[in-house]
Amino acid sequence: MRFPEVFKNKNYVKVLIAMSISKLGDSFFLIALPLLVYDLTKSPGLMALAFVLEVAPQVLFSLLGGALADQISKKKIMILGDMVSALLIVSIPLAYHFQFLEIWMIYVVIFCLASVSAFYHPSFESVVPEVLQDKNLVQGNSLFKLSETLTTFAGPSIAGFLIAMMGVAHVLYIDSVSFFLSGICISFVKLKAIEKRTKMPSIIKPIKEGLRYVFKTKVILTGTFLIFLINVGYGAVEALFMFYLKDYLRLQATDIGIIFSCQTIGSLIAVYLANKLNSYSRGRIIIFAGVMIGLGQVLLVASQSFIIGLVICRMIILGSVTLLAINWFTLRQEIVPRNLLGRVVSSTRMVAFLALPISGSIAGSLAEFTSVLTIFLTAGILVVIFSLLGLKSVLNTYEKITQPDATQALAEKG
Repeated sequence: MRFPEVFKNKNYVKVLIAMSISKLGDSFFLIALPLLVYDLTKSPGLMALAFVLEVAPQVLFSLLGGALADQISKKKIMILGDMVSALLIVSIPLAYHFQFLEIWMIYVVIFCLASVSAFYHPSFESVVPEVLQDKNLVQGNSLFKLSETLTTFAGPSIAGFLIAMMGVAHVLYIDSVSFFLSGICISFVKLKAIEKRTKMPSIIKPIKEGLRYVFKTKVILTGTFLIFLINVGYGAVEALFMFYLKDYLRLQATDIGIIFSCQTIGSLIAVYLANKLNSYSRGRIIIFAGVMIGLGQVLLVASQSFIIGLVICRMIILGSVTLLAINWFTLRQEIVPRNLLGRVVSSTRMVAFLALPISGSIAGSLAEFTSVLTIFLTAGILVVIFSLLGLKSVLNTYEKITQPDATQALAEKG
């Protein structure tokens, strides 16, 4: 087996380790927090609200996070983000231990954690092309997804068993420690020094520059809008999926953990396919992945009493999301100039994520008086239709750009 070339890059390995540790802790968070909200509320609407609060800061703060990522130390942003996240998460089990935990406290922590992520993610994604050469971007992004998949494969099952042994709240101590360790790893990464500034970083001008680039570059703008439409249906299902498992199917934490672990097999397959399909149009792969997400959601309705069928549907959905993400990350990194990447990432995330709190809120409200399965079916059909619209767009004809001046040319052409 050929040793991945990116492993020769020490800085990349350190970032990979940091991300892996953090994602392992997050897989515990993924199971524990929704179950804690369910135990306190038993309401689909309030569980969907937790989902909305998790994604809303991506809309509110992404542009600011991207503007800062291109002007100040990405390393410092990531270390600070990890440490603040560790403190936020540990507050929940501490409040639970001293018996004053209330649902509003959980909502505050969810919102604050997501706000930190809005600053953290643009820095993280724009660090990748700083530590890797262009020819290694797909391999590097794929290994990030592979590591994320492996940790989220093992994590939920472990979390389910630990919840059964320790209780829901106490599992969050592990997630807190994982963020702390991630910050330690990032502190050892060596990046090019940012020129020292004598005044505060500019905010409005960089945001305008990032948005201007997005709107002038047709393939970036089209991809962003298509992912927004896909997220309309995707968000509706994800906002209610944990409620569906717990309330409709009456599954225990250990069973839910196993389902969340098994569904990541789809992401493993997607990572393998992303490398095999590297020579194909990234735009067409994004469109295909969107169609498969919708089909997986539609089939989810037919598998409600057949757990193996449910897991297969989730594998299709998660695998397609992973395939879409790898190609969308790589497409942006290939096209966007390095000095604009943080702002462009945050701008596109803001627009794409805008669909999630909207669809999550609507789905949560509808679930109070209609079947969750009806919502899943409608959402899946919409995702398929929206994805197929991409066949008529510039994404369907996009090919990887290799000319030295191609980035500027594409922007001007747009």
